[in-house]
Amino acid sequence: MIPLKGAIMFGKKTAFTKFAFIFGAGLITGTVLGLLYAPMTGKKLQKKVASVTDKVIDKVDDLQQTVRKIANA
Repeated sequence: MIPLKGAIMFGKKTAFTKFAFIFGAGLITGTVLGLLYAPMTGKKLQKKVASVTDKVIDKVDDLQQTVRKIANA
């Protein structure tokens, strides 16, 4: 029996989803381990993480506003 074209696409999509999930889990694990073994004191690390987090939040807010402007245009 010849497999359907949709079944082949579904198989590829599942493989990519699996790869993306494993890649994301590895990325998060590596980041956490890197922070745990960083040569900084706890207070310095907390300040740095807070600073980076604030910058990321600001960038996401800017991107969100840009997308809303484009969507409403």
